[in-house]
Formats: sequence, structure tokens, C-alpha cells
Amino acid sequence: MRASALAFAALLLAGCGAGPNVKLYKSENFQAGAAFSKTIPLPSAVVCRNVKRALLSQGYQIEQTPATKDSPFLTGTKNWQPEDDVAVTLHLQVTCVHEDENSSSVFATAVEEAYKLQTITGSVSAGVSIATITMPSSSGRALMVVRRETIQDPEFYGRFYTLVQKFAEAERNSGPPPLAEEQTNPNPTTKR
Repeated sequence: MRASALAFAALLLAGCGAGPNVKLYKSENFQAGAAFSKTIPLPSAVVCRNVKRALLSQGYQIEQTPATKDSPFLTGTKNWQPEDDVAVTLHLQVTCVHEDENSSSVFATAVEEAYKLQTITGSVSAGVSIATITMPSSSGRALMVVRRETIQDPEFYGRFYTLVQKFAEAERNSGPPPLAEEQTNPNPTTKR
């Protein structure tokens, strides 16, 4: 019995190791050249328009907040369900800043959230004076956040910046890039 009590205490202490006293901000390195921004050698009017195209072309739902006239703030959201009881959401927040006539900076931050379907129970408490009784009243299942983190991977951001630049260069050279439908069906047939 004593061994099981010690094992329980050890598990309890292990679970508390990453609790609210963890101060991750102490390891935050503010450094130039981080993956969260890239300068693209094209005018901001072209680059900013193609930030939106890049997100939409990959299936992101867009919410736009006008930070200023020339540098909109976009949030793209994409969802996956890798398992029956697990859902994953990726939020990609992007803003585009005018640098000069031939240069723009794109800033991006992605947060991935994982949700798991879990059983939750409600309870009802009733009491008189010093005696209180708590009884379960209902239970249900709900998606609960089990993980949330800012993506740090430079390759992830690099792929996004490359697509934005590719679309922006295509627009500068020959107008807006073609849509997937136009690429797969260059000669649509017309009904008579």
C-alpha cells in the first residue's frame, strides 16, 4: 500500500512539473532573421494582394481586418480532422507592410490548436449550514483544447512566402495568376 501511495505521489509531482509556474518567456530570443517575416522585392500593392491569393488557393478561410489602407491584417483558418475524436485548426495571421517602391515585408505567425472530444460532467451542490452534498447532474461530450502552440518551423513559413512571391511575380509579369479551374481546363466547351 505504501508503494502505491508513493507511486501516486510521484505521478502527481510529475504532472505538476509543467504547471503555471513555467516561464517560457525567459527563453524568448528576439533576433533578426526569424522565420516570421520576409522582404519581397516587389511593390506592396502587388504583394499584399497576393498574400490573400496564396491563402485562398490553399483552402484557408479568410478574415480581413484593415490595419491601414496599404497593409491589411489577414487571418487565414484551415481545419483538419485526422481522427474521429480529434480536430486540428491552423490559424495563420499575416500582414503586409510597404517598405519602398519596389519592396514589401510580409509578417506571418501561425498557431496550431488540437482539440479532442472529451466527456465532461456537471454537478449540483446543495447544503445547509456546514453540510454540503455534491451530486453529478449531467454529462456530455465536447471538444476541448489539448494543445496550442505557435509554429516555429522556418520551412513552413518559407513555403508560404515562396507561394506569395510566385503569385506576385506572375501578376507583375502578366496579370493575376490563373485559377486552378483555368489551368486544368484551358479550352472550356460551350453549350449550344
